[in-house]
Amino acid sequence: MKKSYALLLFGVVFTAVNAMLLQQWKINKLSASLQLAEMRANINTEWTNELLAQRLNDVHTLSEEALVSQGRLEGVVAYLSGDNKEVQENLWHEGYMRGLSQTDWEYDVISETNFQKGYREALEVAFPNGDFPQYVNYPPREVDKDAILTPEFDKKAEAIKDNAQVIDQLNDKIKQVKDGGQ
Repeated sequence: MKKSYALLLFGVVFTAVNAMLLQQWKINKLSASLQLAEMRANINTEWTNELLAQRLNDVHTLSEEALVSQGRLEGVVAYLSGDNKEVQENLWHEGYMRGLSQTDWEYDVISETNFQKGYREALEVAFPNGDFPQYVNYPPREVDKDAILTPEFDKKAEAIKDNAQVIDQLNDKIKQVKDGGQ
């Protein structure tokens, strides 16, 4: 009888150990499956976030373009209806100042090009007395400084000193470094 109890006890312990091992194996297998599922979910979430961010950026760009168009339309409507004279005067003044600076720039470009220099020299050689025929286009003449008045705010801005001294100092330093380095 003692043998049968010992055998029975051995069988119960053996079965319990096997059951616990089987249960632990299933828990490990489910943990691995859960870990894979979480990794896949993280990848899917990241991908979705990227797609969503890309869509939101597209919407932001489109709404930015729509706001610019709306602003242009509102400006045209305000101009045509004549609602805000102050804005129109400011725009006119800004355009006038840009036009003046553009005219100065165009004059500089025209007077500095090699074609214009050569054309002027050829005219002076061909017509030394200045009696140009009617069909000859002489380059733009020099403009008298008193012909265009300087606005008040530009006169005040002239009082501000420029950086010519600093630029000259920097150029001198560059020359010293360049000469000393050779």
